[in-house]
Amino acid sequence: MKRLLSILIVLVLASGMGFAAGRPEEGTVRVAAQNFNEPIVLGHIARILLDETTDLDATINTEFTGSSVLHQAMTQNEIDVYPTWTGTQLTGILRYEGPNLSSEETFRRVREGFEEEFGFTWSEPLGFNNTYVWAVRRADAEEYGLTTASDLESVAGDWVAAGDDNFDIRPDAYPGWSDHYGVEFDRLVTMQYALMYTAIDQGEVDAIAAFSTDPRIQTLDLVMLEDDLEWFPDYSGSFVVRMELIERHPEVLETLNVLGGILDDATMAELNGRFDEGDEPEDIARDFLVSAGLID
Repeated sequence: MKRLLSILIVLVLASGMGFAAGRPEEGTVRVAAQNFNEPIVLGHIARILLDETTDLDATINTEFTGSSVLHQAMTQNEIDVYPTWTGTQLTGILRYEGPNLSSEETFRRVREGFEEEFGFTWSEPLGFNNTYVWAVRRADAEEYGLTTASDLESVAGDWVAAGDDNFDIRPDAYPGWSDHYGVEFDRLVTMQYALMYTAIDQGEVDAIAAFSTDPRIQTLDLVMLEDDLEWFPDYSGSFVVRMELIERHPEVLETLNVLGGILDDATMAELNGRFDEGDEPEDIARDFLVSAGLID
């Protein structure tokens, strides 16, 4: 009987400790981010801005491995704020499977969906759209007069293109794009995302489906072709925020909204490039905030 009582006490204490671990300290904002360049930099931007322009203490954890893991942590009250992309959450969390939407409609749906289903909201879009974009070598763009994705029709029959894993089978990727534009490459190969840049640099492929804020586009002097028929989904950057926190501290959302519209694709690519070159993310974030006039 004593042994059973001891076990019950341990279980009660353990469950209580687990519940307490999910509670933030009052006056603390827990920022989180996925563990690669863009979200890490954005997470530090949010942390520094909140820490230095409000009376709140902001912490950061950049060890999360995916957007679904971050979402789970939010639902379990382990974090309060994280950077993400509208299209990622529309399809990955809200399970949207319809036709591609405008950036405005995508944002409206994720904000309303998250507020209604989870009690989370979104800050104003940051200004960049990290979506797919066809990138080609500058010499080829100049030789064939390529400025838009529609221009690929004149060369695609002789070209090899590359996309990341599943780009060849996802309806929102190559199959849908090809039908939408009426353009089909001679071959489409898939590979790990990073390897595409090596492949196009070495002349193994002629076009790659890159992400628009990837700094390697500039490093390799590639030309991004305008998605003139607007096929690829919107992946505008923003922050997801716990509404319970905003009720207690409305300055959190007000502060994050100050970032709305001030990060275009080129600026985000530059910040990502500094990260890839080994600069500390806190230094990158602070330099950006100072240059934007948001902190001293």
